[in-house]
Amino acid sequence: MNRPCSRRGLLASVVTTVAVTTGGFEYTSGGPTGPPLDSGTVPADWFECDEVSRPDPEPPDGGTLESRTYPSSPSSLDDDMVEYVTAFERAYRHNAFLGQYGAAARTVALRRTDGRVESVGSSTDPDAVMVAIRYDLTTGTGGSSVEPRDRWDIRVVYYVDENAVLRARYHGVAEELRFEPDPRTQGELVACFA
Repeated sequence: MNRPCSRRGLLASVVTTVAVTTGGFEYTSGGPTGPPLDSGTVPADWFECDEVSRPDPEPPDGGTLESRTYPSSPSSLDDDMVEYVTAFERAYRHNAFLGQYGAAARTVALRRTDGRVESVGSSTDPDAVMVAIRYDLTTGTGGSSVEPRDRWDIRVVYYVDENAVLRARYHGVAEELRFEPDPRTQGELVACFA
């Protein structure tokens, strides 16, 4: 005669069966859907310019910080794009913090620690570029009893072409500078030049 299965054995059996049947968790991007990106570039008709989503707060009354202006369309898609994307991300994070904390916002400092550019299309005359930057961010408010807060190794990836800027942020500690997540499929439209 066999002994009956213990509760631990029964639970392990049920969990294993459920895991095998469901195949685990499936990751789906919440990004835009559209035609496949065979060329690597995002078609101009893939988005609407009124879908731009970025922080653009009104200056708070009595605040010490003013909102920052986002950079205009880049003049060329070259190695200087790291500087362009850093300026864009600096305005994005500054405005997001100001929008969240209003007049209490006191400190927002972004220090880039690394950056990479990859051409999409021709390497000599690219149709678009992918830019990944890693940075440290210091933020602080006037009402806080603690010193400004530091966050390290934040990674964002931008896609920039003559029509648009797409942004995707990696949620985790960015030990390596990679072009993930891909802003073309998992990002948000943050600027439109059409």
